[in-house]
Amino acid sequence: MVEIIDNGYGMSDTLRPDVGSSEIEGFFNLGDSGKKEGSIGSKGHGSKIFYKSQGFKVETWSQGKKISAATEVDPWESLRNGVVPTYRYEVTEDTAGKGTKITIDGFEAKQKSFASLDELTRYIQWYTVIGSFGQYFDSDRAMDVDLKSTEQPTPVTISYGFKFPDEQTDLDKGTASICKILGPKTIDCGVNEEGVQVQVEIVGALLGDDNRDFVPHTYTQMGLWFCKDYIRVERNNDLLEKALGGQYYYRQFLIFANCQQFDLTANRNAVRADQHEYELAVEGIKAFCQEAWESEFVQSYFSAKKAEDQDKAQKDAQKREIEKKEKQERNREDRLNKYKGRPMLRADRVKGAIKKEPRNEAETALLLQAMISCDHPSIDFVIGEYNTHYGVDLTIEKKSKGIPSVLWAELVFSLDKLFQWPHPPEGYHCVICYQLGEVKENSTFGTGQECKLVPKEVRGKYTLLVGDSSIDVYVLRELLG
Repeated sequence: MVEIIDNGYGMSDTLRPDVGSSEIEGFFNLGDSGKKEGSIGSKGHGSKIFYKSQGFKVETWSQGKKISAATEVDPWESLRNGVVPTYRYEVTEDTAGKGTKITIDGFEAKQKSFASLDELTRYIQWYTVIGSFGQYFDSDRAMDVDLKSTEQPTPVTISYGFKFPDEQTDLDKGTASICKILGPKTIDCGVNEEGVQVQVEIVGALLGDDNRDFVPHTYTQMGLWFCKDYIRVERNNDLLEKALGGQYYYRQFLIFANCQQFDLTANRNAVRADQHEYELAVEGIKAFCQEAWESEFVQSYFSAKKAEDQDKAQKDAQKREIEKKEKQERNREDRLNKYKGRPMLRADRVKGAIKKEPRNEAETALLLQAMISCDHPSIDFVIGEYNTHYGVDLTIEKKSKGIPSVLWAELVFSLDKLFQWPHPPEGYHCVICYQLGEVKENSTFGTGQECKLVPKEVRGKYTLLVGDSSIDVYVLRELLG
C-alpha cells in the first residue's frame, strides 16, 4: 500500500483547452500533461507507473470542489489482458479541504530496491525532483517530503533541494577537507538549426575524501551528470575524462550540467545524443570542465593530493615493515615457547640426537641419521640419498645375507600419514617413521589398495603386507626403547 498526500492546489475537472482534458482526467489518461513542452513529465508517461497495481483512488480539492475518483477494475490485470482500465469520479461541493490524497493498493514495485527507508530516502534525494539543484540558479520551486513506513510511528522529513558542503579551500588543512565550488555558471553554447539559443546551467564541486559522505555511492555517482529540470538523468564520465585527461580524476568531482534542450529517451534514464542541441551543449560542458581543471586551485589541489598520497604510501610501507618485524618476533617467541613445551627425547645413548621428540619428517630424518651414526643396533642400513622432490624420499644401502643392495624408502613422521597420500605402495621397499600414530591393523592406501600391519619379533619393527608384497617398517620411538 502506497499513500501519497500533498498540500498543493489539487486537481480540477475544468477542461484545459491547450491539453484537451481536465486535470483529473489527465491524471488517469496517458499523454495528457499540462507541463511545459520539453520538461520532464511533459509526455505524461512516467506517472502512470501506478497502473501496475491492484487499484487506486484519488481525493483532491480544488476551486471549492472535492473530486473522488477510483479505478473500476484491477489496472495491471486489465492491461496484461490488453484492455485499458476504466475509472469513475464524482464532484461535490467542499470548501474545507485542500491538496490531494492518492492511495495505491497492491503496488508491484521492485521491493528489493527499497528494502529499507534509508534506501528509499537516498533514492528520492538523488533521482527525483526532491534532489533538485535549481536553487543555485534562483529557482523558487520548493517541496519538502515526509516519508513514513508502516513499521514506523513518525515520518522522516526529506528537505527539498540539493546543496554542496560548505566551501573550504585552505589546502593547509589537508586535501580531505576541501570543497571548492565550481560555478554556478550559465553557458551560451550557440544556436541550433532553428536559431534557438542553447544554454547549459552548470555547477559542481571539487570534493576531498571527507566531503563525499552525502553521495549515496561515490564509486557510481561521482563525476559529471547531464541533467534536465535540475534533476540528474545520466552520468557521463567519458566526457569528463577527456576534459581532465585522466581516467580516475572524476572521483574528485561532482558536476551537474543542466540543459533544457536535452531530449530524454523514453524511459528518461538517458539523454539522446543524435541532436544538434546535444552537440552544442557537450562542447560547452567540456570547455567548462577543462577550464576548471586548468585553474590554479585545482592544479594545486592535485599536486597536494599527490604529495599526500606519496607520503601516506611511504608511511604505510614503513608501518607494514614494522608490523612484519613485530610479527616475525612474535612468531619466533611463539616457536621458542612451543619448543620449550615439547617433551624431551629419550635417547641418551644416541650421541648427537635432537633434544626434543620429532614433530615432522625433517626432525625424524635428523634422529634417524644420529641413530645410524651411533651404530644403533636396530638400524641395519645407511642413507644413500635423501630427496623429497621425487615421490620416494630415500635410497638406503642395506646388506641382506651379506649381499649389498640399494632400496627405496619412504620417510614419514607418523605412519598413519602414509595412508592419506595417493602414493602407490609399489614405489618403496621400506618405511621409516617416528611413531605409528592412529594407524590400524588393517588400512587402505590412498590408491585403494588394502594392507595389514604385522609386528615382528623385534620391538619397533613391523611388516606391511600388501597383496603378495611386504614392506618393512621401522618405528624409531619404539626402537629407542
